[in-house]
Amino acid sequence: MKCRAAFLLMLGLLSGGASADTVWKGTSVNSITSGTGDILEDGGADLRLSAESTGTEKFVGAITSMDARPFQGREVRLAGRLLVEDGAGSAALWVRADGANGRLAFASSAGAPVRAGVGAQARELRLYIPSGTTTLKLGVTLDSAGHVAVQGLVLTAEAATSGGVSAYDMVEYALTTIRANALNAGNVDWSAEEKARLAPALKSLPAQEAYGSIRAVLDLLADRHSFLQHPREAAAYRQTAVASRDIEARQMQDIGYVLVPGLRGTEASAGEAFTSQLCEQIERLAPTSAKGWIVDLRQNTGGNMWPMLSGLQPLLGNGNIGASRDRNGTATAWRPESRRACGVDLSSSRVAVLVGPKTASSGEAVAVAFRARPGTRFFGQPTAGLATANRSYPLPDGGALRLTRAVMVDRSGEAYPDGIKPEERVSSDQDAIDMAAAWLR
Repeated sequence: MKCRAAFLLMLGLLSGGASADTVWKGTSVNSITSGTGDILEDGGADLRLSAESTGTEKFVGAITSMDARPFQGREVRLAGRLLVEDGAGSAALWVRADGANGRLAFASSAGAPVRAGVGAQARELRLYIPSGTTTLKLGVTLDSAGHVAVQGLVLTAEAATSGGVSAYDMVEYALTTIRANALNAGNVDWSAEEKARLAPALKSLPAQEAYGSIRAVLDLLADRHSFLQHPREAAAYRQTAVASRDIEARQMQDIGYVLVPGLRGTEASAGEAFTSQLCEQIERLAPTSAKGWIVDLRQNTGGNMWPMLSGLQPLLGNGNIGASRDRNGTATAWRPESRRACGVDLSSSRVAVLVGPKTASSGEAVAVAFRARPGTRFFGQPTAGLATANRSYPLPDGGALRLTRAVMVDRSGEAYPDGIKPEERVSSDQDAIDMAAAWLR
């Protein structure tokens, strides 16, 4: 309580001593925001975000910002309850630490999506605020038109613990690992980076201070896919596997339609359940899908590719479906496995694959697995351009370095450095499903 009181006193002195409602702004012209209460007070703030459209953006959002000086070298906790009242997308909390040259640290609850129909859901974020942070920003996002209410949103801070690992330990390990394994390691002047990053002063700083420096090296790789996970994020990724939305499967007269979402996390039993559900839905539709299949990947933002590929095995077949090729040219064939064998062979069926700008990472891996497959055609818009393979390396503090090590290649050996471009480009006023169905028939 004494630490909390001292922290609030420091904030009060910096803000002139007056408590007032937190001021929220929309992240775009489509974002409508309103709120009451103060996120720094015990009761927190209530916030409402709504939009009739996301416009040209991928999401709408509400944002507030504040002086970061009281938070430097501390760990902040942002917690509240999210209620999505309507909308097809998901809502998430986020918090970001910005320095003079841009973002230093970031956390989001997007990996645990909150959707309409599930009631109010509690979400919590924790983020270490590096010593060079000048501005702290936070808020809520909704990735579709709709309405979301945030209740009791509270920001607190506490002393950070290092667990006996220094920032120097972290940077030294990360530089060695990135140099030895990164697909684009040749983009980095390693002598210069080691000289600049391995400062003796880091030995007296906690592990959390290293993340900004490591992230700057990852930016130099320019693969757009390598990233870091703090210890809590890394643990959650190992211990859970959450679909970005429900698998959707339905009959369209003589065509089977399957929407395959992303799957964030690597927990084995949840991944196996995802595979089983996907297999079962395909088996259910198989007897009446004589004209072929539509596989919709437009909402697949990635995650764990193996349960997706295993669940689609009836359509992909058991042979060569793709591979990962590292910087030395060595290709490792994809061999998805599942404890549940799908009991139908549809590898000769015609398939229309729907893709778009949200098709990313492992979502693109699934798309690549269908490339060069006989009787297959792509519809939609170009994918995100992250058709590269990541591997997780544990960091000394319990976090994870998810490093891009290889490009994805299809069954003919072709890579997709700029993403997958569909043969049939679908404009905003056209229906990709109708176009795909017409081709199948």
